[in-house]
Amino acid sequence: MKITQTKDIRAANRWEIIKQILHNYPISRVDICSLTGLNKATVSTIVKEWIDAGLLTETELGKSASGRKPILLQPVLSVGYVIAVDIDVRNVQTILTDLSGERILSRRKFSIKNPDFSAVYGQICGALDEMLNGQPKTLYGLVGIGISVHGIVDLSGLIRFVPSLGWRNIDICTLLGERYHVPINIDNDGNLAAIAQQNIEIAPSEQEDGQAAKAAYQSLAAVNISDSISAGLITNGELLRGYHGFANAIGHHTINFDEPRQCHCGKFGCWEQYCSDSAVIAYANSLLPAPIKSIQELVVLIQHQNPTAQKVLDRFISYLAIGLTNIIFIFDCQVISLSSELLSALPYYLPEVLRRMILPITHSEQVVLSHLGKNGAILGAAGQTIDHFFQEIANTEPEA
Repeated sequence: MKITQTKDIRAANRWEIIKQILHNYPISRVDICSLTGLNKATVSTIVKEWIDAGLLTETELGKSASGRKPILLQPVLSVGYVIAVDIDVRNVQTILTDLSGERILSRRKFSIKNPDFSAVYGQICGALDEMLNGQPKTLYGLVGIGISVHGIVDLSGLIRFVPSLGWRNIDICTLLGERYHVPINIDNDGNLAAIAQQNIEIAPSEQEDGQAAKAAYQSLAAVNISDSISAGLITNGELLRGYHGFANAIGHHTINFDEPRQCHCGKFGCWEQYCSDSAVIAYANSLLPAPIKSIQELVVLIQHQNPTAQKVLDRFISYLAIGLTNIIFIFDCQVISLSSELLSALPYYLPEVLRRMILPITHSEQVVLSHLGKNGAILGAAGQTIDHFFQEIANTEPEA
C-alpha cells in the first residue's frame, strides 16, 4: 500500500509540474517550485523526466535581478496532435491541433445530410481520415480524439439522447477507439465550453498586500446557444456534472407551461424552443414574407430596422432573460458567459437582456459574451484530450 501511495504522489507531482508549465511557459524551475510548493530536488528530477520523454525543452535564459540567469522551460508542442469533433444539430466541425490545443493545423466542416447516426458517423470518419492523411510523422502522432455532443452524455461516455437528431444510447467512443486506436474523450458541448471559458474568464481578487489580483472564476455558468442550448456549470473550480451527468441540460428546462408545440425531447415549453438558433429562425420565417436560412440574415434585417425582425429579436431577448434568471436562482454563480451568434453580432442589446432579468435578491448579475463564441466547445474538447494525454504520461513510471 505504501508503494502505491508513493506512486500516486509522484504521479500527482508530475501532473502538477507539467500543468504549471503548460499554463505559464516559458517558466523557470524556481518559479515552478514557488507555484507548486515542491522542493528543488523534486522539481529538477521530474523536469528531467519530462525532457527525457521529449515533451519539455530548455530554452533561453530568463531575467534575474542578480546572480546567474535562470534557464527557462517550455513544452514541445509539435511532437503530437489531437483531433476534436463538434457534433451539432445541423453541422459537424472537426479540427486537428498540436499539443497546445490552440494552433489549428487543419479544419473541416460539413452539413448533416441524413440525421441517422450511421450516416453521420460515416461522414465523421471520412473527415477524420482526410485530416490524418498526409500528416507528418511525429514522436507521439495522434494522441487522442475529443468529441463534443450537443445532447446528453452520461458519466460513462454514452450518448444517451440527442433530441434534435433522434439519437439514443450511442457508444461512439468504442467505435472511434477501435477504428483509430487512440483514447477517445467525449462530453456535452456545454461542459466543454465551460472548461475552455474558465481558462480565459478572469475574476478580480485581492492579494495579501491589498493589491488587485486576478484568478480564474471558481463559480461560472457557460451557456452555449446554437441549434440547441446547453450549459456548463463550474462550482468550486470544478465541473458540476450531477448524479447521472445530466446537470447541464438547461435547454430543456420548462419556461412556458402553455406552449402547445412539443419539443424534440418530448416535453412542452422548453427554453430551447424559444432561444435556440433554429427556433429563432423558425419563428422569424413564420412572420417574414421571404424566409431566411441563417442567423446572419436575421442580423442584417435587424440592423436595417426591419420591424418584423425587431419583433423576433424582442421575443428572443424576453425568453433569454427568463432562462438566465432561472440559472442564477438555481446556481448562484459569479458570472454567466454567454455564447450566442445573435447577441455577438448585436452586443449592444445585451444591456436590454440584463434589464429584463428579474433579480429581487441579487438585483444585478454579471453576464458577458464569450470571446470564444461557437468555438468554445470544440476547443474545450481539444484541451481536455490534451490534458488526458499528459495525465496518462504523468501516471506512467519512467523506465529506469
